Amino acid sequence: MKRGATREEIIRTTQELISRNGIRAVRVDEIAERLGISKRTLYTMFADKTELVNACLDEMGRSIRRRISGYRQLRATSLQKTFRLTNEYIDSLYLVDSSFLNDVKQKLAYAEQYAEHRVVWDKELTSMLESCQRDGFILTNLNAETFAGRLVSSLYEMRINQASREELQLICRALLRGVATQEGICLIDQA
Repeated sequence: MKRGATREEIIRTTQELISRNGIRAVRVDEIAERLGISKRTLYTMFADKTELVNACLDEMGRSIRRRISGYRQLRATSLQKTFRLTNEYIDSLYLVDSSFLNDVKQKLAYAEQYAEHRVVWDKELTSMLESCQRDGFILTNLNAETFAGRLVSSLYEMRINQASREELQLICRALLRGVATQEGICLIDQA
């Protein structure tokens, strides 16, 4: 049996298991066994499964924020960056099993992380849509914040309900095309 595991190893292992199987399906015994440590050792670092899962969700949030900041550096039009951002969001939904997304959304203990995750995507997409409006790619009478929130929420729900990645990408394209100016539509159709 392994002598011990670091906090980071425990979080990483738990993250892998819950991402693949959902939160409810993973037991603390399974995490400890996979790491070769006792449950007692695990409980010296985390009070309970909820605290451990919250630590995993926090780490996943940090990872997503790093990915988002990377796309901002790209040399592209605001509309191209908006497409890349929506693809980043879709990709993030497919890093985990849909049961994980449903567990996070449904369980009150994870409500704060779920809300923080949504705020990050909503704010970033709102910002990009506003840039598109300033650049003349998106209609100026669109409420960017409302549209962003509805788009993020719809994609999340569709992923929970087993929609394919391609379906989500097509829906994003259609919705963005629907709120685009003629110049924006031309760029979308060229992509």
